[in-house]
Amino acid sequence: MWCSRCGRGFSSQRALQQHYNDSANHYRCGVCEFDALSWDKLCSHYRETEHRIVCQGCDDGKGATWSAGSSAYFAHLKEENVCETCEEHFETSSNLYHHKMVHMERSVECYGCYQKFITYPAMILHLEAGTCSSNIDRFDLNESAAMCYQWKAFVDEDYRDELLDRDDLQWKYSEPVYAFRCPECGAGFTKLSGLFQHVYSKACNQGLYEGKIGKLIRWLENRHDL
Repeated sequence: MWCSRCGRGFSSQRALQQHYNDSANHYRCGVCEFDALSWDKLCSHYRETEHRIVCQGCDDGKGATWSAGSSAYFAHLKEENVCETCEEHFETSSNLYHHKMVHMERSVECYGCYQKFITYPAMILHLEAGTCSSNIDRFDLNESAAMCYQWKAFVDEDYRDELLDRDDLQWKYSEPVYAFRCPECGAGFTKLSGLFQHVYSKACNQGLYEGKIGKLIRWLENRHDL
């Protein structure tokens, strides 16, 4: 038995196989016996053929492989907070959740300009910042939310008149004012974008485009979508 790559002979197929397993010159695919020159080339082979799943974020970036569709791989994703798209690992599931947004398509178009955003809350935050070319700002959004016929579900009654008057609650009060609240769990928010982000994150059972929040979104779209 002869290994042409290493220029060595072996007394049996078993001895040759042991050589393949131990040698730094051989990186063999366990499915088709493809023999790569390096670990990186073997990983590229796995990606192309899908013979195994590669997780490049494992082992300090050296990478590890898993049987395709194995329960061990899916357990690894959950336990190590792994992004399936780029294979990066995160310390917490929350960090992974926020990271995944970088891979999302920017599909939400601004009401006032042609700029697109990954999420609806991000678009609202853009408007609240007052940087949109349409000049729509947080005072416009606050006033519209307070005008909505469903306002009691998501606006604190104590601050409705001030929202309608376009008052700057952040400047007017020395402490944070929670003028908005989630209609499902009652959590309070100082900004409309905070309310939408809360709902988007699925922190409670309120859906973003469902129920009272869904009606608020349709109302804002009718008033501000140019």
